[in-house]
Amino acid sequence: MKHNTNTLYTTVTGGSTSAIAYLIGGVDHLAIALGIMMVVDYISGLMVAVGTKEVSSKTAFRGLMKKMAMILAVIVANQLDAVTGSGDFMRNTMIMFLIGNEGISFIENLGRLGVSIPGQVSKVFAQLKSENQKGEEK
Repeated sequence: MKHNTNTLYTTVTGGSTSAIAYLIGGVDHLAIALGIMMVVDYISGLMVAVGTKEVSSKTAFRGLMKKMAMILAVIVANQLDAVTGSGDFMRNTMIMFLIGNEGISFIENLGRLGVSIPGQVSKVFAQLKSENQKGEEK
């Protein structure tokens, strides 16, 4: 029986996506928002690098590794929720903290690109980050 390459690709891609979705606790609005923020931050970082003529494959790879570490942090938080029976508390807290970090990084990138943003937007991301840090200290 001859296997079609598309079938193998679909199987691997679908299986990987399903495994990641399971490990991060499902694909809800928070997970989607984090994914979007990660992509937007990475692209804006590349735009800054191109704009300043400081494009580096090493720096870009380091950025991808940072994003992978964020996903691993969500996986660990989800597993802690499973072990402690705390619902989705740790997972959601981790995701909101990471969304805050990504938002702040994106705003910094916009500033480097010369794009001005309303102060209220900056405050929301800073508040999201600081509220989650306060929750960690308790």
